[in-house]
Amino acid sequence: MHRNLVLKSALIIAIIPYLGACAILKAEKPSRSPLRVAYTQWWGDYTLLVAQEKGLFEKYGVEVEPVYNEFFSKTFSNLASGQIDGALITAEDTININRNAHMKVVGVSDDGGADAIITGPDINSIEDLKGKTVGVLLGSQYEIAIANMLQSVKMNPGDINLANIKPENAFDALKNGQVQAVYTREPYLSQSLLNGNKIIYPNEKTRLFPYMIVFSASIVDDRPEDIQAFLKAWFEAVEYRLRNPQETQAIATQYLNLKILPDENLKLFSLEENKALFNIQDENSIYAVTQRTSEYLISIGVLAQQLDPLELIDPAFLP
Repeated sequence: MHRNLVLKSALIIAIIPYLGACAILKAEKPSRSPLRVAYTQWWGDYTLLVAQEKGLFEKYGVEVEPVYNEFFSKTFSNLASGQIDGALITAEDTININRNAHMKVVGVSDDGGADAIITGPDINSIEDLKGKTVGVLLGSQYEIAIANMLQSVKMNPGDINLANIKPENAFDALKNGQVQAVYTREPYLSQSLLNGNKIIYPNEKTRLFPYMIVFSASIVDDRPEDIQAFLKAWFEAVEYRLRNPQETQAIATQYLNLKILPDENLKLFSLEENKALFNIQDENSIYAVTQRTSEYLISIGVLAQQLDPLELIDPAFLP
């Protein structure tokens, strides 16, 4: 019995350091905070909610926290200040944020949908806008749509007056006579077509602003496995959405606690379509979109110097 007690004591003494080492290793293992990714009331953004609801982020081993912003502008300040890690935004938004905090584009969400320039009932042609006031978010890439509209009838920017109107305020600006035409997009476009308002510049001509999957560069550098896992879940959710549009609508309605209407004009980009968009040789690649946007921002004085798209865009994380 004495011999057995000695052996047991020796075994316990031998095990204690091992258990202590395990405890230290366990304590030292860093815990990952969820990737905080912003979304807003936009049909393209709901891929994030589908991936979350169907457990796809968990499937690929990354924890994600969707963060809802009622207004797009809040997303920009939160991303620049590091309050969120990623967002679904346009090239122009990304370039502007990148001036204060480095960003990385790792994917493309959708084609930007049915944007349009809307007029009141008294305007029947683009030429009728000569000397009139047109609303657009000044200093933004959306001014490109106004310039293209004018060029289509050989008018120039000096032929109209510009007013600073956000897309979400388009309906009110037309209603109170502040402007005679205004640039807007969904979900505000449908509301803006009420009370006799109409599209003066066709939707398909203004699809210049795809929405991109953007993360803080520091997050991309520190957590590359999580970024790749996020994209695997994202593109699986895109395929699920395409097969189940009604369920997508129900999921979005549940998260936002308001009625969500599908945007049938919006094109979601699959993984294979993303690979094509990241082909730098293609004239419609995401590199070309970013380059054109950067050049336009320089032309209107918003950006001081040309941005190198290769520093902003990183295709390495596509599954």
